[in-house]
Amino acid sequence: MSGPTPAPIANLDFVQARWPLLISGICTLAAVTALVSMPSTHFGLIYAIATAWTCWAIHAYAKGKRFHVAPGLYAAADDSQKLRRIVLGIAICMHLGFTALMIGSLFNQSR
Repeated sequence: MSGPTPAPIANLDFVQARWPLLISGICTLAAVTALVSMPSTHFGLIYAIATAWTCWAIHAYAKGKRFHVAPGLYAAADDSQKLRRIVLGIAICMHLGFTALMIGSLFNQSR
């Protein structure tokens, strides 16, 4: 039974070494943001899907799998590490943008 050997801890980057904590942090941030802002049903569903999609991208990045960020924007398993990091950064920035929209809707409702 020969399979891929796991990389030593010294060869892993931040996301690969701490992906469970990163995913739980993003899910906690999303839950708190959704509870505080109380979005509409449609916007809440879009936010939940964006959170799940971002968590999957982090998991796939950490495990060396292919992941998609948007139609036509993906990182394959055999792409360079630099490209994979850039695509993961885009996914995280998009999620932070959705979070900013959620918090912004809270301020718009208070007026």
